[in-house]
Amino acid sequence: MLTRRWYVITDAVLLVAWLGFGGAAAKEKKQAEAYCLLVGSCFNERGFSLPGVTILVQPKSELGQKAIKKKRELVSSPRGEFAVRLPAGKSTWFVTAKKKGYRPMEKTVEFANDERQDIVINMEPLRETK
Repeated sequence: MLTRRWYVITDAVLLVAWLGFGGAAAKEKKQAEAYCLLVGSCFNERGFSLPGVTILVQPKSELGQKAIKKKRELVSSPRGEFAVRLPAGKSTWFVTAKKKGYRPMEKTVEFANDERQDIVINMEPLRETK
């Protein structure tokens, strides 16, 4: 017959084992990699969100710098929002926004370290001339 004392001892042993192995496993896990986050919103000329805008994010190339960064292409959500992770560190990125019927917009974004930058893109419609 098992006594209550046996259950308490068993629970204590399991708790110590779980804490011991959990701590070791946490140390063995790879540290989360640092990154920069670029977040933006696209709007039309009346201030309403603009979905379906093609966003191209490409690094500014500098002399003597390795070209390990690649460009990213994404599309704004139905709410006109977008987000992209970029490598951490000091860097400059060109953001180009395009949508049929609107003038392409360009912005430059600079990062100093692992941080978040928020941008707003106000798209202007193309005016047809007759």
